[in-house]
Amino acid sequence: MKQILFFDVDGTLFDNKHHKVPQSAIDTLQILGRHYLLGIATGRSLHTLSEFKITEMYPWDVYVCNNGQLAYDANHKEIYRNPLKPEIVDNFLSIAKQRKEPLLLGTPYWYQFQEVNDYQREAHDYFNLPIPQAIGDIHQDVFMICLYGPKGFNYEAYQMEGVDLLPGQSTYCDVIAKGSGKEVGIAKVMNILHADTYVAFGDSDNDLGMLKNADYAIVLGQGSESAKQLADYI
Repeated sequence: MKQILFFDVDGTLFDNKHHKVPQSAIDTLQILGRHYLLGIATGRSLHTLSEFKITEMYPWDVYVCNNGQLAYDANHKEIYRNPLKPEIVDNFLSIAKQRKEPLLLGTPYWYQFQEVNDYQREAHDYFNLPIPQAIGDIHQDVFMICLYGPKGFNYEAYQMEGVDLLPGQSTYCDVIAKGSGKEVGIAKVMNILHADTYVAFGDSDNDLGMLKNADYAIVLGQGSESAKQLADYI
């Protein structure tokens, strides 16, 4: 039986204070890798994983990125993609422009739409991420959109058919194609790699589908209450 261990990055491999992977975790991955396939399942893009040296810390077997919308093999070759429909992207850009609110567009590189606000600054500080250069029009596939607002905000103005909104642990919300979270990207790569089962390590609400469908779900102690409710181990 072939089993894959999937790890979220922020709040799971990374601690959100120092934005580093502890050496003890790296040592443990080396041991686990002797017996299991190891994969990343994250809201980050592959480009961001490379920037933060996550791709170099271990020879990962597979990457599920952008909350399941893009996946890559061990050699960083794209093996699955699920972009948002262009009309949905246009609707989000129109609403954001009317409301004078920023968006972040994942293509899979990240592009800024409109001027940064305090909620976006807080979210980027939370992840220790730079804010990308602003753009006007974009003419390529968009796989994920990030919205920004206060914690607990419902993002009602952006709720529309064809998308799922995934509020995060900070002042942001991820937008992906409806019914296409990390668990869908995981299912696609498991089929490609002929894997039978998987174990999920996560902490946030964008991990819920992945945790729910896992054979074993491990949630970090500082994780969301919704994630902990799905955990086999905390």
